[in-house]
Amino acid sequence: MSKGILYLVELQVSEGKEEALRELAEEMVESTAKEPGTLHYHWALNDNICHTIEHYDSNEATFDHLNTFNEKFADRFMALGTVTSCTVYGEPNEAVKTILDGFGSTYMTTVSSFSR
Repeated sequence: MSKGILYLVELQVSEGKEEALRELAEEMVESTAKEPGTLHYHWALNDNICHTIEHYDSNEATFDHLNTFNEKFADRFMALGTVTSCTVYGEPNEAVKTILDGFGSTYMTTVSSFSR
């Protein structure tokens, strides 16, 4: 089974914040692309619902990304709307869970998986 951590964050975007969201997404994608251990990083928007799908190869890479997010982007991201869910897959350690719990995360137990 894969040891990676994958999570999906859903953000309800406040009215009039769509352009700011697109700008922040571009900046965060550029920053995250430079982070070791990032396997997949995707932003999607449908009306006022934004999903980010994030996949890291380890707890360490996830933790490093979340710390960068907290230091550089969290305030701006949270000002864009309301996080309505965060679903986490894999086996996050306590350090990662401590951060993801701030999003009201639901942790799914892996039954079976693979990664390429």
